[in-house]
Amino acid sequence: TERLSAAIALRYEDYEEFDDTTDWKISGRYDFTETFAIRATANTGFRAPSPGQVNTLNVTTTADSSGNLIPTGTYPVDHPISQVLGSQPLEAEESQSYTVGLVWTPGDRYSITLDYYDISIDDRLALVQNTINQDNVDDLVDIGYENAELLLNAGAAYFANGFDTNVSGIDISVSAWYDLWGGTLVADWRHNWNEQEIDSVNNSSIGRDRVYDLENQVPENSSVLTFDYERDAFNGLIRVNYYDEWSSTGGLFGPGDASDASTYGSTTMVDLELSYTFADNYTFTVGGENVFDEYPDNEADGTLGFLGAVYSVTSPYGFNGAFWYARVSASF
Repeated sequence: TERLSAAIALRYEDYEEFDDTTDWKISGRYDFTETFAIRATANTGFRAPSPGQVNTLNVTTTADSSGNLIPTGTYPVDHPISQVLGSQPLEAEESQSYTVGLVWTPGDRYSITLDYYDISIDDRLALVQNTINQDNVDDLVDIGYENAELLLNAGAAYFANGFDTNVSGIDISVSAWYDLWGGTLVADWRHNWNEQEIDSVNNSSIGRDRVYDLENQVPENSSVLTFDYERDAFNGLIRVNYYDEWSSTGGLFGPGDASDASTYGSTTMVDLELSYTFADNYTFTVGGENVFDEYPDNEADGTLGFLGAVYSVTSPYGFNGAFWYARVSASF
């Protein structure tokens, strides 16, 4: 209709090894006035395990402190070693996604959008790590697995549908256009708030430290404020990036229970760029990213520090400081 627009999509897939699936998407928009509208989308998704996750067989052998050779391997889920450890046939990951938002254009020069999203993914695939004990060796002997005794205390891993995730958040966008000093200034502000929750962890596929990292390594708030000015052959850009604080464990080098988690502070960074176009087809640009040379807090994990990490290795904006550049481009 004049005010309402909508779309429906349906998709059917048949995977030889993972059954079939029917996924759908519904979207719609309703214009209350010429300047104000509401929009929403709902859809499902599907991802089958990859051939590598299903069939990987990779074994390496190392020596322990006593000189004993200890094999460590990743096995397919249908391998006898995986089966005595409790593996199950892999299932596809499935997702459900919902969004709802508002669109407001209070004039020819302004645009404001506000969107909420919620994304759930069930049965996410993860690598389950195990150490083969005597009971596992006995089970392998019972089914006739050769040289099972040599696997005692060996490491063994297989893929499993390990956990569910839910990500929800809010996106805000505000844009405005101005005539200024004989040119055009575009101001744009974008903000994101999000949080992730992990639940239904199965088979010890991920530990408490990994759960903590998935839920806390991404800052809950981040913003980008951009001013883009254009006049004749000149173009200038100022971009301000803000990252909220985040937290992280030592990962592989931690105790595994997230008791070593550390929080790193928020940061604001500034990017600058100036361009000049000449002879219609050529553009010369100079600029800098993170021009005030901001760095994340020092890495809190002692082992990572010993290995040479000075700044947080999980920083969402890296740890290389300022970056300056110049370039010439041509378009025809």
